[in-house]
Amino acid sequence: MTEKIALVELPGGWPKDAPPRSAFLGLAPLGVGGESFEDLASYFRRLAELHLMRPWTLAMRAVAPVISGKSERGRRSIADVCYGLSMNGVTKLADQWVDALSQLTLRNDLHLRTLLPLRDIVPRYKLLSQTERYCPLCYLDDENNKRPKYNRLLWSLDCVKACPVHNVLLVEVRSFASNEGRPFFLPGISRLDGTSLAAANATPATDEQSCMARMTAHLLDDIHHHPEVFESNCSPAPFLKFAINKLFAGVAMNFAQHLGVGKGELSGWTSGDVRPSLPRLLQIAYCCGCAVSDVILGNKVMLRRVALLSPPPVLAPKRRNGAKRPTDVLLTELEAIVKSGAARHGKQAADLLDVSQKYLKKLSPTSWDVLVQRGAEDRRMRTVNRRESRFAEFNRSHAALARKMGLTPTRRDVHEDVFRRTGIRYRFVEGHDFLHRARAIAARPENTRKAR
Repeated sequence: MTEKIALVELPGGWPKDAPPRSAFLGLAPLGVGGESFEDLASYFRRLAELHLMRPWTLAMRAVAPVISGKSERGRRSIADVCYGLSMNGVTKLADQWVDALSQLTLRNDLHLRTLLPLRDIVPRYKLLSQTERYCPLCYLDDENNKRPKYNRLLWSLDCVKACPVHNVLLVEVRSFASNEGRPFFLPGISRLDGTSLAAANATPATDEQSCMARMTAHLLDDIHHHPEVFESNCSPAPFLKFAINKLFAGVAMNFAQHLGVGKGELSGWTSGDVRPSLPRLLQIAYCCGCAVSDVILGNKVMLRRVALLSPPPVLAPKRRNGAKRPTDVLLTELEAIVKSGAARHGKQAADLLDVSQKYLKKLSPTSWDVLVQRGAEDRRMRTVNRRESRFAEFNRSHAALARKMGLTPTRRDVHEDVFRRTGIRYRFVEGHDFLHRARAIAARPENTRKAR
């Protein structure tokens, strides 16, 4: 059983009946509407800055112990969440982060800064974006209005492609594929060079994309301000039947063609056996000229036909066609790929053959084992090379500071010099190991004679 962690201790001499005090410094989330609500990930990063700590460090020291107790591995896994958007989603992990931060900040509104209010209303499929995106003009507005730059919750939704305020496309946040380079800290700061993302180029969005983003923002407003309305009777089936009768005289096929979906897919929605995902709900509402909330609640409202100017989004990835070829042909190609070394791991070989990894493993277990071992060795070598590259920069700064100062530099001095030159930061354990290695290299006889 995990011991209960005391988040706050009253100072000596304070009355026992004193009101509770938060473990974290007070910070309120920004934004007051669906178009401007701040998401939880952005709020936590700003909270870390208020405590003069990096997000991962604050998560590891304060948030992770509340969620996972004393397990070192579990705490590290929880702390790593601060680098992504998972805490903005609808999973149990997002629930845990909301509960932990609510305890630490004594706020009761943090769940509204996530997609948790949508959990029982729409399916999870295609709900949370897999990549972090932003609107450069929103960041520019933040700078001009002298407020901190922050990420909007609307940007975390996968179906939102544009900013409804400035009518420009959202831009994907660029970052290094590995841990090399500059670790990000605050929202609106580039992870590549530390510059402001407000200076990024903004591409105009279509009226359709802007309208759908605005409709999604209105849905967030409706759910946040009137949650009791969505507690029951969230079924689009009555609305769809009403729309078929009013707009297409009861002909479901015509309605399906208007939406750009198959008749079978529409039949599943109208029968109530399948719930449409948020991108499909947004598509239905746009094509019927109504609000997304009306579709979800099954309201019978005034409708009008609105044609989609762009093709409807493909939500399911296209199936692979490589398995349709003869087995002997696939085996011959696979042997050639393995022998030539064209694939470094199983996924790459599956992509070259246009088959799934599961099918490839069943096709030739022996070749699959070779590819798995090759992939493990490739990952190990990339990890070693990345670590040695980071140590080379550390040792370079260590040697330069030693010549300049005439004495052995401290770890902090080396860290600051490396960060100033390259933007690389080191964790404590990594920097401690690198310092011992650098000092051992400097103590070698040949290096000592050079220094003299």
